[in-house]
Amino acid sequence: MSEIKVMIVDDSIFSRTLIAETLRLRGCEIVGEAESFDSLLETYNKCKPDIVTMDIVMPGADGFECSRALLLNDPRAKIILVSSMKDEETETEAKRIGVAGYVQKPGDNIFLINVIKNILSPDSLYEQLIDLGLETFKEALSQNMTRMTKTPVSFVAMDTFETKYVSQGMTTVIGIIGRHSGSMIMDLSAEAANKMVEVLLRRPSKNREEVLAMVAELANIVAGVACSMLNKMDKRYSLRVSPPSVFCSTDSELTSPSLKIQATYAQTTFGAIFLGIGFKKGSKLWI
Repeated sequence: MSEIKVMIVDDSIFSRTLIAETLRLRGCEIVGEAESFDSLLETYNKCKPDIVTMDIVMPGADGFECSRALLLNDPRAKIILVSSMKDEETETEAKRIGVAGYVQKPGDNIFLINVIKNILSPDSLYEQLIDLGLETFKEALSQNMTRMTKTPVSFVAMDTFETKYVSQGMTTVIGIIGRHSGSMIMDLSAEAANKMVEVLLRRPSKNREEVLAMVAELANIVAGVACSMLNKMDKRYSLRVSPPSVFCSTDSELTSPSLKIQATYAQTTFGAIFLGIGFKKGSKLWI
């Protein structure tokens, strides 16, 4: 790996010096330093570092506020919190903001350089997940539709979903949590959903809520099975699903500004089902 450019943000000159000397000994180049929010963005834009180390406790704007501002200035910024403070609350806030790593002081300085290198190294696990993701979710949908409804499923290839998609009527979105977070989108018409309920319950649906519950449960099963399949392939994925959210509208436009969604249409006896899956590059590393 070529020399890594690091910017250090800390109000303590001693801490900045200690981190700088540690990283220089490990082959990093210190391209900029800032002691407060006042010089943060100007220094960052001028030195364009690969990594920013960020203290939490600083006068004026703290490390969380500085991190938010830095990521708003450059969403690709890679920030590592390096602070004596580390508890559940600060970790939760750091993850919510999008901080890439969190190292507690004092610690083995080898940890810090390893976190830096891991963040900057090509993520082969992510590339593997992208290669396997859509096919695995297709298999999970096909298996469970066939098992539950005793009907066949085939798939029609789609271009990558990069701009927007207009809902057929009932859209379920499930968040995926793990080494790489992501989302699964499943969309079908109300007519198709009603037909499926009738087959599954052996009677017409009683009301709209019953149909929505079926749609949510089907999506939940597909996502859960697919994540389990991927975890069996490589336990480092550590994937799990969040509760489904269901939206109803025939003219809603779905967009995905932060995820590259791979998509397909499942052709079923009941109608077409849109299936989209995407994962976010850049896992968070915590030590």
